[in-house]
Parts: sequence; C-alpha cells; structure tokens
Amino acid sequence: MKDLNYVFYCRRCKKLVKVYEAYVEEKVFPEVKPEFDVATWCCSICGEPIVQVSRKCKPGV
Repeated sequence: MKDLNYVFYCRRCKKLVKVYEAYVEEKVFPEVKPEFDVATWCCSICGEPIVQVSRKCKPGV
C-alpha cells in the first residue's frame, strides 16, 4: 500500500479524497510480451476503488 499525493472524487464519500495505491497487477498487457502494469487507486477513507491506471513496467524487472 503506497500513499499518493493525488486527490480524486469518491462517489461513496461524495467528496474529494486522497487516494492510495491498493494493489498492482504486473505485466498484464498486451498478451504477447506484456510490458504494462495495472495499478488500482482506492479512497483513503472508505477503501472504494476509484481508478485503475496502466503504466509501463520498469526496465530490468
């Protein structure tokens, strides 16, 4: 769990909240030679998933 300095709107809390990185699925897509991770960011108050982001895998991992 990694705290982030990002603020998003939470539909459950109905306000702007800070988010944390709940979990990361590594090397998810594309199916052939996967190069991207998918991270899920959740509300720091209620824990509701707010957004999933994809990012390039770090080299050497």
